[in-house]
Amino acid sequence: MSRQTTVLGLIQLLLVVLGFFGLGIVMKINGYPDSLGIRWTSLALFLRLHGLFFLLIPVLWVVCAGLSATQEKFILSYVGWWAVGITNSLLLALLFIYAMVFPYTRPLLGI
Repeated sequence: MSRQTTVLGLIQLLLVVLGFFGLGIVMKINGYPDSLGIRWTSLALFLRLHGLFFLLIPVLWVVCAGLSATQEKFILSYVGWWAVGITNSLLLALLFIYAMVFPYTRPLLGI
């Protein structure tokens, strides 16, 4: 397994951990879990409650990329796994950033 694969895997892990803690900070600042008049979005709640399961994605990606580097073709080529890894990094970052920017909605009538 090459050093670049390891670095990209660590970047993915870092994005998940920083996104999880960043979302937690944003939600706590806005009064989570005892806030009145705020309805948390389902994405923000899902990522806050189950976001650490996303740590499995980089681990699985590193294993698959490592296997494709040693074998001729393992599901995808090595370059294909790199494309998947970069896409994973972007999607993980965008998912947590979106949840941090829009963590809640306010009801229209305050009910």
